[in-house]
Order: sequence, then C-alpha cells, then structure tokens
Amino acid sequence: MLDHPVVDVALGLMLLYSVLSLVASVVKEWVSTLFSLRAKNLRKGIGTLIGNDYGERLYGHPLVNTLAKGKKMPSYIGSDTFASALVDLLAQDEDGNLVVTMEDKAAELVDRVEDDSELKAPLRAMTHLGAEKVDDLRRQVAGWFDEGMNRVSGWYRRQTQLIIFAIGAVVAVSANASTVHVVQDLWRDDALRYEIAQKAVAAAGTASADSVQVADAILQSFPLGWEDEDPFRVRDDVQDWDASTWISHVFGWLFTAAAVSLGAPFWFDLLSQVAKLRGTGKRPDRG
Repeated sequence: MLDHPVVDVALGLMLLYSVLSLVASVVKEWVSTLFSLRAKNLRKGIGTLIGNDYGERLYGHPLVNTLAKGKKMPSYIGSDTFASALVDLLAQDEDGNLVVTMEDKAAELVDRVEDDSELKAPLRAMTHLGAEKVDDLRRQVAGWFDEGMNRVSGWYRRQTQLIIFAIGAVVAVSANASTVHVVQDLWRDDALRYEIAQKAVAAAGTASADSVQVADAILQSFPLGWEDEDPFRVRDDVQDWDASTWISHVFGWLFTAAAVSLGAPFWFDLLSQVAKLRGTGKRPDRG
C-alpha cells in the first residue's frame, strides 16, 4: 500500500477525467444519433465495397429498406442480409425477373456485373477461390462484408474519438478544467487532495465505470469554474492573464480534452488499479 501525495493527485485527476468522460460520452451519443453518424459510416463503407451505384440499389432492396426507420438509413445491416440482398439484385433482370438461381454457376452471376464496377473484381476473385455455385458466392460475400465492416468500425471509432475530443475541449474550457492548475491546487492543498482522493477510492470500489455518477457533489469538489466578477481571474493570486498564464491554461485545457477522449472505461479501470496502491492514510488538518 502506498500513501503519497503523488498517488493522491493521480487519483484526483483520474476521477476528474472519468466524470468528464462520462459527460462527453453522453453528449457524443446525442450528436451521433442526431446526425446519424453510424448510418452514414455504414453507407460510406458499403459504397466503398460495391460502388455507389450498387449501393443505392442495395438500399432500395426490400431486405435492406425495411431496416430503415422512416426516412433514416439503417445503422446496421447483417452480413447474411447484405449478401442475400446483393445476390438477389444481381440475379434479376431490368424487369425484376429472376434469371439466375442459387444452384447456377457463380460465374454466371458475376458476368452480369458491369465491367467498370468496383464490385466485379472481388466477386470474380471469390469464384477463383472456390465459389462454384451462386449460394457458395453468397456465403463468401457475407464473410467479405464482415471484413469490410471491421474497417467501417475503425472509421467510426476514429470519428467519435475526434468528436469526444472536441466535446472534451468545450467542457474543459467552459468548466475551466485545466489539468495544469488542478494539479497545482491539489498539490498545494493537503486537505482538498485527501478529500478528493477518498472520493476517488470510493468511486473505484463501484461495480463499473457507469456507476461513477456525474454529480455536482463530485465536480464541485475540484478547483474548477470561473469567478463571476472577472472570468479571466481564476484565483486571487492571478490578477492579469499574461502570455504565460494563457499558455498554461490552453495547455491544461488541451491535456484535459485529450484525456477525456480516451473514454470513461479507460480512466475508471486505471483508477481502480491505482486505488489499490493507496493506503488509508491520515486526514490532513485544514489550515
């Protein structure tokens, strides 16, 4: 067990990042739902796989169209659904009549794809790799779609991480949650550091990151916020914001935003590990 001011400061920062990350995650979900980010990334991924022309036709297929909610595109399409809808599209003529069956040779279906389409090369490769019948090709298309969706998931993760970083930056500035100055205040105030470390240890004992409540009681324990009289005077010992003050605050805000972008689960797991290092310790007297 380790009872040291450095550990207490680290616990305080991890608790702060966990709470702010939860706030950012909630806002991110609102943004994602409002702008249909999952659905748009899925549509972009499908367009990359099969081309925009076939993508438009696929989204109009009954198997896919019924997954949409109103005018919104579906945010998820199963691999079997995708493969069945695509094969069905390729197997139909211009009048919608089925001209190729599941028992026909896969090459017959591939020949129906336009030569300049992005779809033709991967389908032809599948026939070379053992897809003899159309039904064999359908199963390989399903697997190919799953691999493509792994890439789409990567796009979405990077996009949401940037969104969370932007939200974290807004939260950091609006709450004046500068990592640099939070560390300074925790280091100078023994009683405050102890109080927040105790709350961090208590939070680490909960079941999951979702159990860390975004509560005023937690955030108000930290040296955050702006003074009403002068928003550019954070503490009594800082009368004017010179260049060094601006630089330290901007750096602190950006550091907080970067930490928030890592997500609440990351910080909660780390908080749980560090909390095990800390002993109970003696409560400092407030000067």
